[in-house]
Amino acid sequence: RSGRIFAAFWLLGAIGSASAADLPTKAPPYIAPVAVAPNWSGFYVGLNAGGVWSDTNMDWRLNPVGFGPSGVLVEQAAAGHLRTSGFTGGGQIGLNKQFDMLVFGIEGDLQYTGLSGSRSGGAIVPPGIFDSFTQSMESRWLGTARGRLGIAFGSWLPYATGGVAVGRVSYSDFGFFPFLPSSNTSSITQTRVGWTAGGGVEWKFDPRWSVKAEYLYVDTGDRDVTLFGFTGTARAQENIVRAGLNYHF
Repeated sequence: RSGRIFAAFWLLGAIGSASAADLPTKAPPYIAPVAVAPNWSGFYVGLNAGGVWSDTNMDWRLNPVGFGPSGVLVEQAAAGHLRTSGFTGGGQIGLNKQFDMLVFGIEGDLQYTGLSGSRSGGAIVPPGIFDSFTQSMESRWLGTARGRLGIAFGSWLPYATGGVAVGRVSYSDFGFFPFLPSSNTSSITQTRVGWTAGGGVEWKFDPRWSVKAEYLYVDTGDRDVTLFGFTGTARAQENIVRAGLNYHF
């Protein structure tokens, strides 16, 4: 009798095992892949292009000898602003180092700046004579060496930047004074060192590639030009808006 009871339990166990084997297997839970934030550390090189706007402030001072009272009218008329704009394009090279979300970097760039413009004017001086002048400026290249400080938000990097700017600017002035009568031309070309500051945002759309949009303000200081009876001070200030493409090593 005990043998029949054991056989019955064995048969029930076998049937249960077979039924469990026929049940569908439950799939393992889905685990989404973890996105890895881009690392901004390393060297990069790139190209950029955009626009540049220049505002040159002209400040003229009458010398103690020369024109006398009528020269004050010419001095006042010659003072003003010479505004011009053009295309800018060039290349940059830099190095970033990332610490958590903070990104420190240095960058240097060399740019073509297509700036060229002039302004003309004059003043009627006693006894009713028109003294005229023409002022011109030209700038063809600019280089900067800057530090960068940004905060990384994944593939986005907003940053501030500032440093040294070096540019070559030419000024020329022509004056015609019928009463004397005399005409005079003066010009100066200098490579000047100034400063620059700005900011931008960069987007890494690939581990090796990024694009950026950037603004820079540039000031390369004063330049003095001497014209018959006058000394003129010109101060060029440039605003640059540009887009760039970088390759990261």
